[in-house]
Formats: sequence, structure tokens, C-alpha cells
Amino acid sequence: MLTTFWPHTEYAEDQPFPKLILTSHVLDRSFQAGSLLGSTTGLIRIGLLAYQPTSNNKFYTRYIIPPGSTPATLLMRSTGTGAVIGLGAMAAMLPYYLVKWDPIEWQDRSWRLLENPGQVEVDTWGFAGAVMGVTGLVVLARRNGRMFQLTGHEEVSSLVLLRALGWRNVFASAGMGSLSGVLGYLGWRYGVMGGKR
Repeated sequence: MLTTFWPHTEYAEDQPFPKLILTSHVLDRSFQAGSLLGSTTGLIRIGLLAYQPTSNNKFYTRYIIPPGSTPATLLMRSTGTGAVIGLGAMAAMLPYYLVKWDPIEWQDRSWRLLENPGQVEVDTWGFAGAVMGVTGLVVLARRNGRMFQLTGHEEVSSLVLLRALGWRNVFASAGMGSLSGVLGYLGWRYGVMGGKR
């Protein structure tokens, strides 16, 4: 979500689009949280690649480490699934949580969100990272389609290519890109700039 493009008024009671601003913000954060949990799960699964069960453990070979898995596929599967679960769970819970708010509460919270320069920067860096993640996936698939078991990938449009790559890869690349954008922001703001604006 690019909060820099939302209209921002001087007073909270005049804030337009408060429900849209808050809803998109909460869904964006749930997407990032799901991506973080999914990538953490993927890293744990990568660590389990070294473990080989002695008995025929169907749960392990079906859900934990499917046969032929590589570290990249485990990380992409877990991150993409986590991003979708985080986004879907919050999309299901959000109406029940926010339905009790009055219009002025929506306006006040969305106004405060837009008033906070740190939050606006995090949103901008996270969104830019997600776009760069999906763009990187398309570029990688165009240059090396065999990696994704694609044929004829040079001639198709980017949208057709994204559809061929599958939802897990697309959500994983957007999620990892968004997390990388937030980490880049933290490094820039608190490392390079020393926390100063």
C-alpha cells in the first residue's frame, strides 16, 4: 500500500476514504506477517533436509519435506502459503473486528496512520519491495524458464507468465520482496541515517 498517494487532510474529521485506507493497511500488514511466518517455516524445513527418517514416515515425506525438494522450493512454498494464509485469515476476521467502529473512529485512525511519517516510509518501502520481488520473479522466469519447468516462456506476456508460475511463487516473491523492502527501510533509517529524518 502506498500511503503517500492517499489524500491527507489537516484535521482527522475531514479525512476521506478512511475505511479503504485502514482496510488496505491491515491487509498489507497481515500479508507481511504471513510472509514472515511462512519464510521462517521454510527456513526450518530447509534445516530439516538433513534429517532422514529411518522408517517410512508418510507425514514427513508428504508435508514436511516432499521428495525432490530443494531449499529454494521449500522456501518459496512456505512463504507463498504463509502469505496467503495471513492475508486470508485477516480478510475473514477484519469485518467482524471493525464493524463496531463509528465513522469518526475510522477517520481518526486512518488520519493518524497517514500523519505518522515512519509508517508512511515503511509502507512505501514494503510496497516497492513487493513490486521488485514480483518483477524479479518474472525476469528470472524469462531468462531461465527451465528452473520453473516452463516452455515457451519467452513469447508470452508477463501476466500469462505469472499465471504459469503459480500462485505460491507469485505470493512468495511479493512477500519476500515486501519483507526485504521493510528490512531495507530499517537499515536505511536506523543504520545509515541513525534514526534521524
